[in-house]
Amino acid sequence: MTEQVFRLIPATQNYPWGKKGSSSLAAQLADGAGIPDFKIDESQPYAEMWMGTHPNAPTRVHSTGQLLSEHLAVHPELVGQSVIKRFGLENGQIPFLFKVMSFDKALPVQIHLDRHTAERVHSENPRAYVADSNHNPEMVLALSDFGALCGFLPTFQVSEFLSFVPEFASLFTPDIIAHFTSVVRSPDESERKSALKDLFSCYAQVDKEEAVAQLKRLVERYQAGKESDKEKIVKSLVLQLHDMYPDDSGVFCAFILNYFDFKPGHAFSVATGEPHAYITGDIIECMATSDNTIPLAFSSHLDVPTFLTNVAYNPTPGKSLIQPTMFTRGSTHTSGSLLYNPPIDELAVMQVIVAKGGVESHHKLRGPSIAVVVEGEGAVVWAEGAKRLGVRKGQVVFIAAGTEVKYSAFETAFKLYRAFVEVA
Repeated sequence: MTEQVFRLIPATQNYPWGKKGSSSLAAQLADGAGIPDFKIDESQPYAEMWMGTHPNAPTRVHSTGQLLSEHLAVHPELVGQSVIKRFGLENGQIPFLFKVMSFDKALPVQIHLDRHTAERVHSENPRAYVADSNHNPEMVLALSDFGALCGFLPTFQVSEFLSFVPEFASLFTPDIIAHFTSVVRSPDESERKSALKDLFSCYAQVDKEEAVAQLKRLVERYQAGKESDKEKIVKSLVLQLHDMYPDDSGVFCAFILNYFDFKPGHAFSVATGEPHAYITGDIIECMATSDNTIPLAFSSHLDVPTFLTNVAYNPTPGKSLIQPTMFTRGSTHTSGSLLYNPPIDELAVMQVIVAKGGVESHHKLRGPSIAVVVEGEGAVVWAEGAKRLGVRKGQVVFIAAGTEVKYSAFETAFKLYRAFVEVA
C-alpha cells in the first residue's frame, strides 16, 4: 500500500535564456523543493523547473529518491486505469509535463508538431529528436508581466511593414513582395495564406550575412531616432530582441509575428504549428509529455526545412485567452480555486489560493495531479482528515487519481498550482 499524496523532487534546467540566480522564480521554488545539494548560484541562469516523468529531467519521489515513473509503474492505481488506457501510457508515465519557467531572454522562435509528424520525425532522425516521439500541445499561464511572440500578424500589417521598413523589405525579391501586397486584403483566405507562405519561406532561407547587415542598418536607424510613425509600435521590440541576439536575423520576426503583453492570470494555448517565442517573465507551462521543438531563430540548432514544412500559416490580429472558471463555489482571482481548461486532452491547471487560516476543498479527480506551492505554507489533507502533509513555497506534491483533498493555510495565505488530467 502506498500513500495517495506524497512529496516530489523536481528537476531544474539551466538554459542560457533563464533568469540568473535568485531573480528566477524557477530557482526560488527549486530552492524550497528539497532537491539534494541544490544551492542557488547567482551567476547561473535558472530557466525551468520540471515536474513530470519525461526522461530529460525526471521527477523523483522525495521520501525514497526513486524515479516517479518507477514508483507509478509499480502502483498504476495512482494514475488510474482509465487514464492509462486513454493515452496508451507505459512504464509509469503520466500524460502531462508541468513546468515553472523564468526568462529574461527570448526562447527560440519555434513550433510544435502534431503526433503523426512527431512520430515520423523521431523515426527518421532519432539522433536529433532522441527525447520522444510525442506531440506537445501546451498551455501557458502568466505568473508575472509576460511578453511573447505568438502567431502570424495579419497580412495587411506585414504589408505595411514592407512598405515602411526598407531593411525588412530588402530581404525579399521584388516579385515576392509584389504578389504578397496584391493579395493581403483578398477575401480568399487560401490566397492570403499562400502568399504569406511564400514570403515567410523566403525570409527563413535568406542569406544570413545579408540579413545581419540589414539588421545593423535598421538598429542604427532606430537608435538615431529616425523611425517613421508606422514603425514606432515595433521599435522597442526590435531593439529589445537585438540586445538579446545582436546578430540573429530572427529579430525581423518582429515584423511578421504578433507580440503580446500578458498580465498575471492570463492564459492561452499554443496550437500545433503555431510559431512562438516567449521573451520575458515568469510562467506556468503545462504540455503533453514531450520535449520536442522545431526552432527557426535565436538558437544554434535550427531545423529550417522541418519548420517550414510544418508551420501553420494562420494570420490573426489577436490571441484568444483561456477564461478561467470556478472550480469551487465562490472562487475569485484572489481566493478559491480557478480552473484553466485548454482544448488539450492531456491536461488542465488550477490556481488555488487559500486565505490565512482558511480551507479549500477539492473533490476527487479522475486522474493524477501534480501541485507546486508558489506562496506561503499550509497543509494538504486527505483520507477524510486522517492524513496531512505540511508544505511550503517550492514544495511539490503528487495527488493520486480518485483522492479527495483539502488545503489548509497557516499564518499566511497559501497559493499553489495544480496540473491534472481527467478522462470520463
